[in-house]
Amino acid sequence: MKRFLVVVAALAACKGKPADKKAAPGPAPAAMTQESGMTDHPQTKIDGPAVTPVVTSSITFVVPKDASWWGEMAFPCYAAAINLQPGQSVSAPFTQLSPNVEPATKAADVDLDHDIAAVGAWGTKDEPSFYIALNFRHPEKLGDLLKALAPGAPIKEVSKTHYVLTVPGAMGEREIHVQVYPIAWPAKVPSDRWAADAAKATHVVFFSGMFSKATLTDPMASLADATTGPAKVKDVEGVLTDAHGRCVTGYVGATDFQPGYKLDKARFGFAGPEGKGDPLTNLLGSSRTLELAVELTLSPAPTEQVVDGWIDQAKAWVGGTVAPIKEQFAGQGPAVDVLFDLAGLLGEKGFKHTLKDKTLTLTWRTDRIPQSDLVTYESRLEAVMPNVK
Repeated sequence: MKRFLVVVAALAACKGKPADKKAAPGPAPAAMTQESGMTDHPQTKIDGPAVTPVVTSSITFVVPKDASWWGEMAFPCYAAAINLQPGQSVSAPFTQLSPNVEPATKAADVDLDHDIAAVGAWGTKDEPSFYIALNFRHPEKLGDLLKALAPGAPIKEVSKTHYVLTVPGAMGEREIHVQVYPIAWPAKVPSDRWAADAAKATHVVFFSGMFSKATLTDPMASLADATTGPAKVKDVEGVLTDAHGRCVTGYVGATDFQPGYKLDKARFGFAGPEGKGDPLTNLLGSSRTLELAVELTLSPAPTEQVVDGWIDQAKAWVGGTVAPIKEQFAGQGPAVDVLFDLAGLLGEKGFKHTLKDKTLTLTWRTDRIPQSDLVTYESRLEAVMPNVK
């Protein structure tokens, strides 16, 4: 599964500015570059509660005040991956979940291919809440969306921005609270392409009670304030060398880990900052360099020998897991085969770990793979993916 996720990571970079596939290797990790400018964003006067995004080198829409875990994915990054191959649809994975998804989004005038900016979730005492940041042209149609999504299910209108959907569940009926709030944008946002797409969002929709009877009666009361929110984002982003073009970010609180070890905390991030790219991403026609980083703080402090054992176990697990996944994609054409092979190369040569006291850091970077290791892949890619030439 880890190698499969790396395939997704590789795909996510491929809609960047075309680069010369013969280009020299990208900059060293400490010197990664990115268009670091900011651009103006229109500001709208909002009466009442509103979600204020945290703007750093990327955009974060929601930061929970107290949560045992949290993660947010930038949807433009996901869309870049899906759009790599002609004919693929960003919305397909969602419309295939239920035949009601497509008519529901049409009822609310929501375009899943272009209107979603971010998706995220957090858990408080293991009770999950979810959210979507989107360009919601007609928030007053939220009720129409829910009626089309769950036809026949009882829907209570608390207000024009708050609905309660009652659905059956294994433990009895559940009340799903769906609430929408406008976004109060700051005057400046990052100027990179993914951020520009995300900055088109107008509202955040919160969902709670989907898997339990715990609900958010007031999502705004669960969010970090203007001081602690940015501090949390900057702390999590610190696991990355460069958080520009960030795709995923999040953290996990204290929990069990391996036998005999506790996870005190963890933070993770995945980013694809624009710049000169590197040999691997240049080969894929991109000017981005990809980095995935996971930092684990453990008790007691593990030894290098113990960590090496964990890594060997993980490799064995991946080997047993990837084979059936690859078989599932066997009918997708030779492009999938070459991308799986590239992901395997990234997993081997792009991976490094460091252990300092109680902190174990795992990183995967595309710029660690030299040009000489990619020669055999060039002709294979040109044959099956002409759009990356």
